[in-house]
Amino acid sequence: MSRRRLPPLVPALAAAATASLLALMASTGMLGARTVFMLLTLLLLGYGVAEIARVRRVHPDRWMLNPAVIACMLVFCLSFGVGNALFFLPADTLEIVGLVPDVTPAMVKLMWLVLLGAIGMWLGYWSPFAAAASGARQQRAAARWFRRSDVPRRFALPVLVAIALLARLLQIKLGVFGYSSSHERQVELSSITQYLGMGAGLGSVALVVASLDYFSDRSRWSVRLWFVAILAIEVGFGVLSGFKSQMAIPFVIAGVCSYLQSGRVPRAWLAAFAVALVLAYAVIEPFRLTRSADRAYEGTSVSSILDAFIASRASDDTRPGKGSVWIAIVARSTLTYVGSLGIEYRDEHEELPEGSPQFLANLLLAPAYAFIPRSIWRSKPIGDLGLWYTQVVLGRNVPSSTAMSPVTYLYFAGGAIAVFIGFFCFGVLYRVLFFLVRPDAGAGRALVYLALVMNLANVGSAVDGVLVFLVRTLPLALVLQHLVYARPRRRSAALAPNAQAGVA
Repeated sequence: MSRRRLPPLVPALAAAATASLLALMASTGMLGARTVFMLLTLLLLGYGVAEIARVRRVHPDRWMLNPAVIACMLVFCLSFGVGNALFFLPADTLEIVGLVPDVTPAMVKLMWLVLLGAIGMWLGYWSPFAAAASGARQQRAAARWFRRSDVPRRFALPVLVAIALLARLLQIKLGVFGYSSSHERQVELSSITQYLGMGAGLGSVALVVASLDYFSDRSRWSVRLWFVAILAIEVGFGVLSGFKSQMAIPFVIAGVCSYLQSGRVPRAWLAAFAVALVLAYAVIEPFRLTRSADRAYEGTSVSSILDAFIASRASDDTRPGKGSVWIAIVARSTLTYVGSLGIEYRDEHEELPEGSPQFLANLLLAPAYAFIPRSIWRSKPIGDLGLWYTQVVLGRNVPSSTAMSPVTYLYFAGGAIAVFIGFFCFGVLYRVLFFLVRPDAGAGRALVYLALVMNLANVGSAVDGVLVFLVRTLPLALVLQHLVYARPRRRSAALAPNAQAGVA
């Protein structure tokens, strides 16, 4: 006799009621802020684990790549769950990573909003509307958009690598590459930076194509050579970018492609990612400190960037403290404290200062932002949300960007209602994306899916930018997979069985 399962609405309502009761008790002083903060964190983690377990049971095929699972793990459980343990460490330890041990009322309110967002996302994912929009009929209709062949064209990898290299070298030459760029140059060249970024992104596309071929049953020596070469190029430019994630992401791409092809957890690639992340902090953090301290720094050539790396290694002042690397990694991933400052600022300011982002309007206009070029729409936002947050909300007069968290962004856009509705829509989108694309059903599908999933699932602080990315990237990815993969021969296409529609 099978055990009866609770429908998704029951644990969602229970979590919402418990979180609201805890927040009310904190606001009235019945429980201390620190206690409520800890209980809300445990509630968030418990609810997230329960919903991930439900996905694994109901939708088991490649469940670890389900965008709702990725979002739950990265956006909610990591950024607002695991990282919250830092606030219970000794004060001198937290000072190393720039955090304070105090738990403020704004942090408690943020955790309530985070739970509301997580509940909204999972209710959207399990909603009848999402199920209907991703059903068998819709999957069959979507299948016509994908290339059935898994064999890349001969010219695909060389062209992708060449375009990516050229775009990155141009970014470096123009002073708009990675952490070596300046805000002034980004604004000055805003009409072309997005296109250079898209060209540079083809390096990751090349790695996806090479990895899918490498982990397939037809891997040859030439395929292995391309895979190793592209992986090395991506890691190398990741280091030069000055962004720690860019040094480690190539190993994630390789591991994801291995999982797609085999269905097994890629433990070796997960270990490689962990090692790369630790090395990134040891190598890149000193460079970033050196670059920030040098007002005359100009990273407009590969040699000048390499000189800055060498200079940073020679300075004792820029070396990270021993034993603090893992704490620093977790601290950089948590958004609780910095996000709560935005919640507090919004509650204290009924009207935002002049020149502030139009949060709700930017969300609604995101599709237009994706297609209308800046040369026509001169007043289109330039994407300096992080700089505004640093200078206005945090009150720091420095040219640096700060991530506020997607929950804080949606709260600026329309309060708690916007947080719930926004993540509800993301939940619907995640289910539709996963079942209509079905990345395990072919290399072309996998290429389209991987071009979208990380930016959509790991929702950034600029939620409007995520929507712009979706509207702009989806048609390009669909066209790109037809250019990358050869048309299947008629005989082999006729003999190949059609991909069986998944249960949505």
